[in-house]
Amino acid sequence: MKKALIYSRVSTEEQAKDGRHSLKTQRRLCEKAIEDSREYKLASDGVFEDPGRTATNMNRPALQDLLIRVQEDKSIGAVFVQDTDRLARNVGDHLTIKAMLKKQDATLFSVSQPNIKDDAEGRMMDLIVAGFNQFQSDITSRKTIKSLENKFNGGDWITRAPLGYLNVGEKNDEDKRTIIVDKEKAPLIAEFFKVYATGTYSVFELREKFYKKGLTGFTGRKMAKATFFRILDNPFYYGEMRWRGLVKKGNHKPLITKELFDRCQQVKAERNRFARRDRKYNFPFNGMIFSATTGMRYVGEQHLNKSKSYYRCHGKGDLKSAPEDKPIAMDIFEGYVEDAFRGIEFSAQFVDKVVARVKQIYEKKKKSVTSEKVSLINKKFSFQKKLEVAEEKLISGTLSDSDFTRIKDRLRENIDNVEDELCKLNRSRNIKIDVIQKLLILIRNIGEAYKTAPTELKRAYLGLFWEKFEVTERHLVNAEPTKIVKALIATGAICLDKRQKPIPIGQVFANLSPSLRENIGIRNIRGD
Repeated sequence: MKKALIYSRVSTEEQAKDGRHSLKTQRRLCEKAIEDSREYKLASDGVFEDPGRTATNMNRPALQDLLIRVQEDKSIGAVFVQDTDRLARNVGDHLTIKAMLKKQDATLFSVSQPNIKDDAEGRMMDLIVAGFNQFQSDITSRKTIKSLENKFNGGDWITRAPLGYLNVGEKNDEDKRTIIVDKEKAPLIAEFFKVYATGTYSVFELREKFYKKGLTGFTGRKMAKATFFRILDNPFYYGEMRWRGLVKKGNHKPLITKELFDRCQQVKAERNRFARRDRKYNFPFNGMIFSATTGMRYVGEQHLNKSKSYYRCHGKGDLKSAPEDKPIAMDIFEGYVEDAFRGIEFSAQFVDKVVARVKQIYEKKKKSVTSEKVSLINKKFSFQKKLEVAEEKLISGTLSDSDFTRIKDRLRENIDNVEDELCKLNRSRNIKIDVIQKLLILIRNIGEAYKTAPTELKRAYLGLFWEKFEVTERHLVNAEPTKIVKALIATGAICLDKRQKPIPIGQVFANLSPSLRENIGIRNIRGD
């Protein structure tokens, strides 16, 4: 007598409790069917159950274990289920499972569908039932999605609430579920956006800072850096919901404004632009070099045998590079670009305007930093004075040891916090001065600024000044400036050839069209 296995499955808690669909009911019906068959007996450890699992895919632990058991145990001759929809709810999976069983000489029996036999009529009936099961599953899925879509269009969120919000209501009734603000985490999320928008801290630094403040993930653990980036990119926090291609203003309370969200995106984009990415080989001109003949792009590649880097023109499909599109060594092309930068010169008037503006910003920042530093130093002095008073009271016996320890710990923590703020203030000031230094070098001698800049800053200069480079016969024949540089050339603020001195801004600025001013962001600069 061959052995049989039983497979049962429920997808919801309601089915688990339902007398017609519970795992216990399925097992009892299958055991009776095996006993009535008189051809099979239930194998030891032959019951496989998948509670809370959908049948729309085969990724179910018990089902996988059953199929492995059938493959390894040649004495298994049958698998019993209450209904075929317990096994699969789509035709493809159903036929796949049946084929796997048939290959091992095992037969599938459905207790509630005894007419499905292994003959022509039975196979046709089996296919029809499997198709109906899939159709029923698709209809159920469509109804569920339609219900969720209606709720979404009404302004209610329909999945797990993002960090900073909480799901409330009945878990199994979507119509009664809603979200509220998490009073503990929401203020920290809002503060995170505000601090990041200043551009002073990186996400890595804020991750540590806010973990100490109590901002953790759903599991209560420190969040990964990627989670913070997902928070930054989530428009839900300013009130906009996005789901399955739909966009809707939500009924939930926003934690931040749209303006703050956009500012954070700008800070993130600026950081990404100057971010340093570790690569085995670095080709700073990738995406900027084109053939002057065919217009095809040059791509950087490393010749290991020659230990040199080249830019080579590669055709795609039927396109072929021209004979004059010869590979050009990276160091040679770097020399061409350095020459192009050395040819750039800002007008004296433009330089004076920038320097005056930089000086104005510097003085304002210096005054602000000095005022803040004095305030922090006064705070530190006050805390130290209070600590000295406590020490004197401890020595004189008017303050108990336990009270002194409590006061000492609190005051020392306050002093440490003030010192941290002073360090951050000094660091912030140093960063601003570094930026001013780079800006002054840039406008006074762009050629030297480019030549001495680190790789990531060189790439930034390239993107700011040049749209593309065109080469032929290993020579640079055209360097096309960016839109903003073209506009500056039109104003006379800059020229690309030092032999042609830039003309004063005032002579040409008045002739600029309003649309050109708008495109390059010039609105209030006077020509004088």
